Amino acid sequence: MAENPFDILGSMEAEMPSMEEPTMPPTEMEQKNNLKLFNAPIPGQSLTSEMGSAKYQQPPQYTKLTDFMDYMFNALGRESVRRDLLRMLDAGVPLQVLLEPIMMQAVSEGKINLDLAMLAIQPLATMIYGMGVEAGINVVADDGKVDIGLDPKVLEKVFKKKRVDTTPPKLPETKSNLVARRKM
Repeated sequence: MAENPFDILGSMEAEMPSMEEPTMPPTEMEQKNNLKLFNAPIPGQSLTSEMGSAKYQQPPQYTKLTDFMDYMFNALGRESVRRDLLRMLDAGVPLQVLLEPIMMQAVSEGKINLDLAMLAIQPLATMIYGMGVEAGINVVADDGKVDIGLDPKVLEKVFKKKRVDTTPPKLPETKSNLVARRKM
């Protein structure tokens, strides 16, 4: 007798375990993992919060690149931050890997918007690269996985030139430079 291909119930009964077969009760770890599933937010819950309650949903603190770079220069120039950055650069952490969390933190704190973050990548990379070169570290510019627009050859050329020429570069007269000189 040939097997009927339309006999779905017959084939399902063969695959189903019998009710008499004893099953092991879930372990304590499995019970905890099952409970974690119910502690997750409801899908779409983030869309129901009040608009503007997060810092990144409000107008950014800095809207000009020069103002933000002044802020970053002061923030990265602090001794503890500078020491930590140099340790990471010395350990071989690529510059690109350091830049991404710095920029994302600035965006999430409402310091800048994403557009300004993209514009600030190159000057910030140059600043951190210069800190590393000045400390005598062979800085790794990128890890080669994701291209964020950093050209390590340009950075190397700028700072090789700096090593040869010991005269400090002249800064263009801007409002922030004049304010910095008055404080000196």
